Amino acid sequence: MSVLRNIGIGVLAIAAGAVVTQLIAPRTVQAVVSALVTVANTSANPVPTQMVGPSNPYFGSVILLNTPASVGPDSGRLGVTNITLTNFASSRQQVFLFQPLFSSGGCGDGTISGSTGPKFEVYLQPSQTLAIPYPTPLVFPGADGHTCVAAEVTTNLNGGSVEMDVTGFVE
Repeated sequence: MSVLRNIGIGVLAIAAGAVVTQLIAPRTVQAVVSALVTVANTSANPVPTQMVGPSNPYFGSVILLNTPASVGPDSGRLGVTNITLTNFASSRQQVFLFQPLFSSGGCGDGTISGSTGPKFEVYLQPSQTLAIPYPTPLVFPGADGHTCVAAEVTTNLNGGSVEMDVTGFVE
């Protein structure tokens, strides 16, 4: 009988030790982590406590009809985070997006004479909107002193138009 009693007391002691360990361990871990954060967050090396957005956000919009059109800050480097294209036509449209080269003028009102990178083509379904997000910004570094995004509808519009909205930031 005393052997069973000793085994029972041993099991209870192990269970009590496990409960105490579970209660104490999380507090110990929290205390160690808190001490590390306190040491790492010094006035010489502060940790930001709020989200900071880009200092120069940019948004531009242009309607594409029968000729190439551009939009942009016209200076600096443009980091594009989103391009939204809306097809108002009743047919599928092919749109060529590029960084323009100008023979005269600049973003928004210049005469586009060529293109340089980045450049790509997209297809828009009839009466649809296509959003192209860039979690890592697509950078338009500027060419010949102008920082713009240009686009041209390369298919027949059939009486419709395409709108291009560009969102990003300027460095």
